[in-house]
Amino acid sequence: MGGWILMLEYLSKDDIPDTLKDIVDAIGIDSFKELIKLVGGSNLYIPNESSITKPVRNKIIRDTFKGDYKEVARRFNISEVQVRNIIKIKDH
Repeated sequence: MGGWILMLEYLSKDDIPDTLKDIVDAIGIDSFKELIKLVGGSNLYIPNESSITKPVRNKIIRDTFKGDYKEVARRFNISEVQVRNIIKIKDH
């Protein structure tokens, strides 16, 4: 960087646009600065919680399945057909 002052070091929450302050509140100013360094200027898609955790849910279902489709469907608030499809993947 030579003689350039790293301006990001001086960035405070007061400098952040209101549209981004929720992110700073959630992850902190230091993590926000790291996010800027990593993906600043690019379009970033952040998946919603259900789509990012669906593979985890499906793994739990496959690993703990004991034969009761109805119980699993109720436990995870999904249909029995969905449970059967998830279990079917395990069998292949």
